[in-house]
Amino acid sequence: MFRLIAFDLDGTLVEFNIPFDLIRERLGIKQRFILETILEEKDENKKAEMLRVLEEFELRSAEKAKLAFYAKELLDFLKRSGIIYGIVTRNSKKSVDVIAKKFSLHFDFVISREDAKPKPSDEPIRILIEKFGVKGEEVLVVGDFLFDLIAGKRAGAKTALIVHERNKGMVENFKVYADYVFQSLRELAEFLGMRDDTEESSKV
Repeated sequence: MFRLIAFDLDGTLVEFNIPFDLIRERLGIKQRFILETILEEKDENKKAEMLRVLEEFELRSAEKAKLAFYAKELLDFLKRSGIIYGIVTRNSKKSVDVIAKKFSLHFDFVISREDAKPKPSDEPIRILIEKFGVKGEEVLVVGDFLFDLIAGKRAGAKTALIVHERNKGMVENFKVYADYVFQSLRELAEFLGMRDDTEESSKV
């Protein structure tokens, strides 16, 4: 059904627990999205310093991060199935590298904020469509936040919302932009055709 799957990282495949309130306090940012505020900064030196601070927090969080339930099993299944998969994140590439090394994860692609305009821009997804020669409807964008879904929709891709404790109060607002809603990565895996190992072994 899908030839390429683009995953969000924080909150979808990995639990980062980035201290956003502490970052806002350190950078002097009020109730706005941190990355957008930084990217709008006109002073290039100040912008570079703010990005450095943000990345510092991301790397600390990445080192302490936990892999989401069933993430490894899902990714292994996609690899066996020949489906192209990887990461589209608003985080830094270094933080993705830390996660990949920490959990021994393979990705066919990684698009971070250094590579394209960050979600909700559709630029990261359009880059993937062109790079891998797939159609929009052959791409599934998986995430836990509104920006993931909007980016996918703008690029003509299908979108999947992963529900968890931290976003369940916002699900009704997010569902408008989601083609599919899953309560876990395991549920997504089953939707994509993955069978439980115990079920398979019982048939041998």
